[in-house]
Amino acid sequence: MYLNQMTRNTQELRLSRLLSRKSKRDFKRIGETTFMKKAKYTLVKWLITLALVLTASVTQDSFKLSAYAKTENGYTTSDNWITPGEIIDNYKEPDVAMYGAATDAVYDARKAGMVTSVKNQGNYATCWAFSLVSVMETNLIKNGLATPAIDLSENGVAYFFYNRQIDKLGYTAGDYNTVTGCSYLNAAGTLQGTCLELATGMGVLTEAQSPYLTEPSPDLCYAGDYVVKDVYMYNYNQTQLDASVAKIKQAITDHGSVACGIYYSPLYLNSKTGAYYFPKSAANHAVTVVGWDDNYSASNFVTNPGRNGAWIVKNSYGTSNGKSGYIYISYSDKSLAEFVSLEMTTRTAMYNNYYQHDGTGFCGKGYRSAEWYANVFKAKGAGEFNEELKAFGICVMETGLNYEVQVYTGLTSPSKPTSGTKAFATTVKGSFVDAGFHIVEFPEPVSLTAGENFAVLVKLTNSVGGLGTILVDTTYVQNPTSSSVSQGRVAYISSTGKNQTFIKVSGKWYDMATALKANARIKAYTNVTADKSNFHLSTNNLSVSKGAKSKISLLAAPYVHRKVTWKSKNTKIASVNTKGEVKGKKFGATVITGTFVAGAKKKTIKCKLTVGPAKIKGFKVAVSNKVKVSWKKCSTAAGYEVYYGYTPDGKFAKLATINKQSKTSCSKALPSGVYYIKMRPFRKSGKKKLYGSYTGIKEVIVP
Repeated sequence: MYLNQMTRNTQELRLSRLLSRKSKRDFKRIGETTFMKKAKYTLVKWLITLALVLTASVTQDSFKLSAYAKTENGYTTSDNWITPGEIIDNYKEPDVAMYGAATDAVYDARKAGMVTSVKNQGNYATCWAFSLVSVMETNLIKNGLATPAIDLSENGVAYFFYNRQIDKLGYTAGDYNTVTGCSYLNAAGTLQGTCLELATGMGVLTEAQSPYLTEPSPDLCYAGDYVVKDVYMYNYNQTQLDASVAKIKQAITDHGSVACGIYYSPLYLNSKTGAYYFPKSAANHAVTVVGWDDNYSASNFVTNPGRNGAWIVKNSYGTSNGKSGYIYISYSDKSLAEFVSLEMTTRTAMYNNYYQHDGTGFCGKGYRSAEWYANVFKAKGAGEFNEELKAFGICVMETGLNYEVQVYTGLTSPSKPTSGTKAFATTVKGSFVDAGFHIVEFPEPVSLTAGENFAVLVKLTNSVGGLGTILVDTTYVQNPTSSSVSQGRVAYISSTGKNQTFIKVSGKWYDMATALKANARIKAYTNVTADKSNFHLSTNNLSVSKGAKSKISLLAAPYVHRKVTWKSKNTKIASVNTKGEVKGKKFGATVITGTFVAGAKKKTIKCKLTVGPAKIKGFKVAVSNKVKVSWKKCSTAAGYEVYYGYTPDGKFAKLATINKQSKTSCSKALPSGVYYIKMRPFRKSGKKKLYGSYTGIKEVIVP
């Protein structure tokens, strides 16, 4: 069931804080026929902050929805259809490459054993789920991942589209699709939007897991054994019909079958031949195209379409409809629209973690004014273990786009997507033939340390060097005055936030949540590694003299910048600032803690600290028969300790303890070699020693 009166969005973009009177940006509404007109910019003196504000609750008086199904001569359809997102087609007829079975005059996937049995949606508006499930089943069979006996759940697809659960990493919390006034079984559907929802990692269940007309358990949302990997979206243009037919033939050849929208009425069906032709541009039903016949006679149709040729179409009205559940739709049928196809894979073959900010199924808004797009994430998919960034995904609404991708790791600030380290010496480049959602694997994985911020940057250009169109996720709410709740009302709620998506316009970065209340549909995919990040402080025991300063640092292996919150347990004894710089204030002992995020958890590391006597002055080291260490008396000390080591950065052992304040030298015999000497004073507090700061390190050679 579709919504068919989603015409151009009548809302106005509120524009403020603009870069220039002359600058223009194309905020594109992917609508019924064309994008929204270019938004006009005005000069607001020398303010340089971009804020294209897209209303969080989009309203549209012309968007009238009757979410109840319509029954016509026993077949459940709908008067309404959600018009798909507009695809900018940069290919013309000579550009469409055909190969394999696509060059044949007749092709039928049933004869190859790749089509499952005909199903019956009953008196419910779930055609969109039935058509897509058939596409998924055929693709799995084609790729050797299932047998023709596979039976996936249309009910699960329909239910979880309107009852989606938060993804494992929690990045899509607050994103959902909802309908009021009817159940999910009679709610309007969208082929493109459902594919986008499935691409969030939602599992595809079997019929046994989610039987038709029963509500599945919410914990099954991501439990299916099969997942959508890539989504392909196609135009069907009657003015370029040969190119459109060629493109759909190739899609069926490549992926097994395609789903599409039509307007279905039995009045236009030849019950004897199963031929169907509708002469107007409208849609109310979804079906699955499994083949074609270029020679199918135009005389088979109730109304002659003017040319031979038909699509072989699997319907969801049971085997009594058409020819054993199949109909032949003319290539020239004016209602054909919203063609989509899918590439499936198994859950185990897919990446471990999905990083994403786009959780709704709204496919009605695109943007193409940015030189670069960036989505920022925090690595938290493996607890304290590290991950490998393997691939990125993106939804584009143009054919023939070129892309460039760069990844920045270890961001010093999540508000600055390029504040980290480049993962690739040069950008990763490639191109997309078709519109849709595409996953691209990086030439080599990018290591991510648990808890670090990273950014995936994408640049899109078309074949003539212009900027390409990306699909964005934003809130769309049906105007409450356009229909009563009893008629059903659809809403897509996108929970956008700061430091999620950034756009680069005229060489400067802007937060998309502030500028557009939207998120770019860019995802990142990681696998969990067996490596665990090692976090420790530069020292676990620190001694500092009263009035002196020292510094504590957080060390991580592998290294990544992360914010640490430092705290002193007793600020009267010692203070610590945001940089980890410690100052001794009063004789005594305390603890300095450093708190930071590791994966999805907070972690705290402690350093024991003593504030002791003033730092020793006049520290000297000499060699005669023995190593002689001398210093000036410290009036606040009770004694001194001398240490030696074999490297200046290695471990030190105690060489001597002097328990008299007045003593200012000591001598010790050491074997031949190179040594490094340092010392520190102490005073006593009961049985404990309160150490002061170390001296510098002296090198000495014993012959």
